Amino acid sequence: MGGFTLLEHTADVGVLATGQTLGEALAWAAKGMFSIIYDLDTVAPRDCLSVSVASRDREALVVDWLNELLYRYEAEDFLTSECQVSLEEEDTRLRARCWGERFDPTRHRILSVVKAATYHQLAVAHDGQWRIQVILDV
Repeated sequence: MGGFTLLEHTADVGVLATGQTLGEALAWAAKGMFSIIYDLDTVAPRDCLSVSVASRDREALVVDWLNELLYRYEAEDFLTSECQVSLEEEDTRLRARCWGERFDPTRHRILSVVKAATYHQLAVAHDGQWRIQVILDV
């Protein structure tokens, strides 16, 4: 079973996500990031958004994945509550289905702003379970 933990960091916020598969850890990383931005408990899984990301390696995939979701949040007002991620091509390409809904100011409370996922202290490791550590620029 996976999950996420928020990490203290000077002027930024870190997320440590875990999962039995890399896809599960990537889904938890997204959930951890969005828990910083808005109250996840207020977001219903009404709509499904399909997302595809290709990168040069696993580390880049983490950053590209989270930044793609931030783009969808900013450009399309899509609030993600859950993701199902599958990986292809030696873990450098992913396809995801993200459930959530469009932002509604009468129901959703914005908590903070995340500008981007960064490469600073980025780590992807597997030691019986997958672990992703990523620092977010807030």
